[in-house]
Amino acid sequence: MSAQANPRNSNVVALNNESHRNLTVVTKRGAEYGEATHLVPVVANELRNLVLEYPVCITKDPSNGQFSLCVLLGFEPGENLYLSGESWDAQYIPMHVRRQPFMVGYKNPQAGAGEDVGKDKGAVITLDLSSKRIHENGGEGERLFDDQGNNTPFMQQVSDLMGQLMAGMESTTAFLKALADNDLIEPAHINVQFASGEQKRYEGLYTVNEEKLQKLDADKLVHFHQHGYLQAAYWLGASMGQVRKLIFLKNKLG
Repeated sequence: MSAQANPRNSNVVALNNESHRNLTVVTKRGAEYGEATHLVPVVANELRNLVLEYPVCITKDPSNGQFSLCVLLGFEPGENLYLSGESWDAQYIPMHVRRQPFMVGYKNPQAGAGEDVGKDKGAVITLDLSSKRIHENGGEGERLFDDQGNNTPFMQQVSDLMGQLMAGMESTTAFLKALADNDLIEPAHINVQFASGEQKRYEGLYTVNEEKLQKLDADKLVHFHQHGYLQAAYWLGASMGQVRKLIFLKNKLG
């Protein structure tokens, strides 16, 4: 899963300060905005903040074997135990959630102008006009452009966030490749028992094998440390302790 635009969605368009000058974006939280989900993609750059709130795990695409980094928000599809009405019970919200309804697209000869993002000037900010967050003729929410077509402070925040997300996606790919290349990824067998007495076992999630991590040879340990992979790997492993928080939140619901 990534923050890239889905070309099959005809409602995804490149952001433009002319045609979208009066558009507003709702920034509040809620299930109606697609936030009732139990897995959300994240990037390695966020791990420092994520581990204080969420279990962070690795998922694997069965079609191509590609690994991704995700936070676990619930135990069932459509279950976000951190979300209650318009309230998200955490000090930090993943960038993938905060960037909605914006995505990253790439220019082509037919694409026209868009809001450039990141160092790669072929990348532009796009948005999904079908999102419930979008109001095309003003109304509730934050404006992206002022009456002269200049970026608002909110639009600058969006641009900064998308730049961070793009850079984070690249570093996350490199981090997961380093883990996989050194056989450091193992299944995370999650066994939980709820207050009701119900017991469940969750499969299909992965984490870091800390025993193998500690046994890396000196050269690889230096390489991992220099690239920030060592700290990230330990954060990733430690975050699984937050499954206890998920169980607590689940039990509170009864």
